[in-house]
Amino acid sequence: MNFPSTAVNEVGKNKQTKKTKQITALESLQVELAFVIYICPQNATVQAEIVDVHNAFRRAVQPSASDMLIMSYSDEVAASAQAWVDQCILAHGAPSTRLLNGYHLGENLFYSSSLKSWTDVIGAWHSEVERYNYPIGSTNGKSIGHYTQVIWNSSYKVGCGATLCPDNIYYYGCHYYRPTVALFTGPPCESCPNNCVDKLCNNPCPYIDHYINCPILKNTTGCSNELVKAWCPASCTCTTEIIPIG
Repeated sequence: MNFPSTAVNEVGKNKQTKKTKQITALESLQVELAFVIYICPQNATVQAEIVDVHNAFRRAVQPSASDMLIMSYSDEVAASAQAWVDQCILAHGAPSTRLLNGYHLGENLFYSSSLKSWTDVIGAWHSEVERYNYPIGSTNGKSIGHYTQVIWNSSYKVGCGATLCPDNIYYYGCHYYRPTVALFTGPPCESCPNNCVDKLCNNPCPYIDHYINCPILKNTTGCSNELVKAWCPASCTCTTEIIPIG
C-alpha cells in the first residue's frame, strides 16, 4: 500500500519524536543516576568523601593549628543544608535560616552548570587560601569566607545538600556546626595531646558558653555561682575538651 507523501512524513515525524523522547528519558535517567552516585549526600560514600576532603585540608592548614577538631558528618546539619539548597536561591540566606541548638550554622555554597564532585566543590572553596594571610585575612579584599569556614578549628560537624535547579544548575551547600572566628596556632594536637587522631583533636566540648567572657567569669567569680554555672556551661564543665570560641 502506498501512503500519501504527507502521511509518510507524519509517520517519520512520529518515529523521530518517539526516538527523541527515548533519548531524553535516557539522558534524564543518566543524570539522576550520576546525581545519586556522585553527589547525593544521602549516599554514605559521598558523606565519607565530604568528611575526608574537609579533614585533609584541616590537617594541612598553615600555620598549623594546635586545636583543630576533626570533622564528622551530621544528618541534622545536613537537613539544614538540604532545606536551603532545595529552594534554589543562589545566595546565602540570613543566619536565622540556619540554626541548631540556638546557634547559627556556618554555610558554604557552590553552583555549576555541570556536575562536579564534592572533592571539586570543597577544593573550590579552599582555593581562596591563595589570597589569605593568617591572621590578617584577605590580601586583596576578595572573599576568603569559604576557605576560613573549611578550616575553622571548632567546626566539628558538617552536613551537606545538593539539588538540580532550573536551567540545569547543580546547587551544592554545606552547613557547619559550630563556626567560629579564631584558631590557635601551634604544633598539631598540642591542645589535645591525649585526644589526637592524625593531627586532629577529637574532643569537642558539647556545651556552649552564652557569653564570650565566660573564661574570665569562671576565674573571677567561679562556677559555684549559679548564674555563671547556668550561662557558662562549656567553661564550667569542659576542662580538657576544645571549647569553640565565637
